[in-house]
Amino acid sequence: MNRIYERVLHKSGSSNKKRRQKNDSSEENCLPKKRRKGKPKPTVQPVGEMARREEERLEKLVLGDVTDLLHHDDSEVPSFSCTSAMEDSGVEEGDSDSSPQMSDTLASPEREPAWQDEEDLNICVSEAMSAQGRKVPEILSGGSGSDPYTRILKHKYEARMGTPSWANLGHRSAKKSGSSDDDSDDELLQHCGNFLSNRSSVLRKGSIEVKRVCDLNRDTYTEGPVIKAVEFHPSSSVALVAGLSGIASLFDVNGKKNTKLHSVQFERYPILCAHFVPSGEQFVIGSRHHGFFYNYDMMVCRSIRAVPNSGLGITNTKNFKLSPDGRLIAVCGRFGNIHLLTANTLEGVGLLKMNSDVSAIAFDSDGSRLFSHGEGGEVHVWDIGTRRCLGRFTDDGCIWGSSLAVAPGGRFLACGARSGVVNVYETAGLLSAANRAPRPTKILLNLTTSATTVKFNASSELLGMASDDKDNAFRLVHFPSMTVFSNFPGSSQPHLARPQCLDFSPNSGYLAIGNNKGAALLYRLKHYGNY
Repeated sequence: MNRIYERVLHKSGSSNKKRRQKNDSSEENCLPKKRRKGKPKPTVQPVGEMARREEERLEKLVLGDVTDLLHHDDSEVPSFSCTSAMEDSGVEEGDSDSSPQMSDTLASPEREPAWQDEEDLNICVSEAMSAQGRKVPEILSGGSGSDPYTRILKHKYEARMGTPSWANLGHRSAKKSGSSDDDSDDELLQHCGNFLSNRSSVLRKGSIEVKRVCDLNRDTYTEGPVIKAVEFHPSSSVALVAGLSGIASLFDVNGKKNTKLHSVQFERYPILCAHFVPSGEQFVIGSRHHGFFYNYDMMVCRSIRAVPNSGLGITNTKNFKLSPDGRLIAVCGRFGNIHLLTANTLEGVGLLKMNSDVSAIAFDSDGSRLFSHGEGGEVHVWDIGTRRCLGRFTDDGCIWGSSLAVAPGGRFLACGARSGVVNVYETAGLLSAANRAPRPTKILLNLTTSATTVKFNASSELLGMASDDKDNAFRLVHFPSMTVFSNFPGSSQPHLARPQCLDFSPNSGYLAIGNNKGAALLYRLKHYGNY
């Protein structure tokens, strides 16, 4: 029995001894390397970790190391990896500078300037100012003359003008990311009020939207103490201004600067009348004291003195009109004579004679008829083809006629008198034989002095009438209601002075008025187009 018990103890002691030896070996493996004796045993890694490391190794082998590209270290990247990447992507092999550009885009949002002058970086404020002969301003240099000159200039520009939109690096990317619908929504949100315009295509009566803009001859003011002629070009945004000083100037009409294009001085030739030819390539001027014209060709910038035949008896050219087709010139002469001349050669082709002195003439829209007005208050209607008088009638209440205007459509005829009365007639019933004294459609009594100028606009919706005998003697009449606009010129326009001449631009966007102060005033009529 004792033997059996000793044998059991011996077996248990040997098993415990083996277990202690195994635990001692595991504790020895957990100790630091310094405390280990002999060569350490290799650690066994999990299967997932080994797979991940193998995957990273294969990525570096095939695609290259991304971290090496971002840090611009081309030496560590294997040559075969770059070649394989290019072959896989289909991009041709280029310069080695493509990697830094790619790294700037991928690594950091900051962008460096494309070019920078190294010499500018070495220039200080004090050196630059001394080279220019200027003192160093403390507000710019910040109390130090050693700051770079470029930084001071940039600070000065941003202080005055602000940061321009093209310098905002995030602006373009933000704009590209947004859609066109977002841009349209932003435009709508920038406005307040009604989104639908209630502007009508028909001009309304009562008041007119008008704004005074820069004077037409602001660049010069040398056309004379009195502006006697102002006219817009028939096809271009150009205007002609001429006066008693004998200077005719051409201006670019934009309402902001009205830049002078050209000026012509005519010696000892005070200009009282000037008109563009219908083609727009030339303009013709006339004077009170001379019986000849000046024809200026704008294509070659040359003036030609055009003298009519001396046998015609033309002593002055202060009042003339060109026919709409540009073939004839009608000149008001003495003793009621109206001379018809060819526009090219100034050859006399006809003579029309009234019973009394002639003061005003006007062609109709197609140039087939000519109206004349003058002493006695009679208006004559002439046929240009046959040079015969088609009829005449007495202007209602007129003793001496002073101005005439025919609407572009030929429907209305406006007759101004020295008494200031302006009568408007419909041309349809003027030539009836039984009607020698027709009643005017409208009698305008808004002027109290001689109505020296009347003019219709191109759409026959406006009639401008003016008198050169009184300050602010100017009125705009609305058609077809034939009522005067109450807000123009009004008491807020004391600068109008005495209007001498007027004209509307081809699309009625502008109104020009020449006065006795040497200024050609320009007004923007907002109902119409730009020119």
